[in-house]
Amino acid sequence: MKTILQKISLFVLAAVAALSVHAQTVEVSVTIFNVKNIIENNGQFDASSYQDLIQGFFPLDVTIKNTGSSTLTLTKVAGKYINLSGTGASDFTIDESTLTGTIAAGSSESFKVAISPSATNGAGKLVTLNLTSNDPSDNTYSGSIKYTFTNKTTAVTKASEIGLSLYPNPSNDGKMHVSAENVEVERIVVSSVSGQTEEFASKEFTTSLKGLLLVRLYTNKGVVSEKIIIQE
Repeated sequence: MKTILQKISLFVLAAVAALSVHAQTVEVSVTIFNVKNIIENNGQFDASSYQDLIQGFFPLDVTIKNTGSSTLTLTKVAGKYINLSGTGASDFTIDESTLTGTIAAGSSESFKVAISPSATNGAGKLVTLNLTSNDPSDNTYSGSIKYTFTNKTTAVTKASEIGLSLYPNPSNDGKMHVSAENVEVERIVVSSVSGQTEEFASKEFTTSLKGLLLVRLYTNKGVVSEKIIIQE
């Protein structure tokens, strides 16, 4: 699957998002590089500080968890459980095929958020997640994310999709090897959550960066990405 972008400041860089339904409210938490960010109902999460790292984390899994004591029932609006609004609504797509609409107390279900092929550049965009349920205190949830798309490019989401792999992963000394099957690797860029980057021209490289990193590989088949962990 292909996505459009290279440099993005966005909500959902990297990883895993969790949507928790409580007895009184719907709470959305977005975890980026192991940092949990809660988006309150009618609130806004500013993700503009995350730069150039989001590409490798799509599509994202978003989990709806029922932390209440009774069954949670989602209501479809315009044929969908999850609806997007805001200036960035057309930048993303939702795959809710795994949602049943009924979540037992203490259970959860997930859906995926992907970047749309029609995504466009822009600063200060807003995308709002809208959810309707049988929560007796507030049956509607709307949480917004502020982000920026810049310097978009067409890229394959995962390196494995074109026959590339990075090993060992995790690595305890920063030494990495790229295995390529019928793919020419032109350059490699490694990025950390703090915005540090290192660039390499060889398929065998050693990075000094630590923790969860995003590796972008520029190849004759496009720009691909993969997450790696360098143990500290």
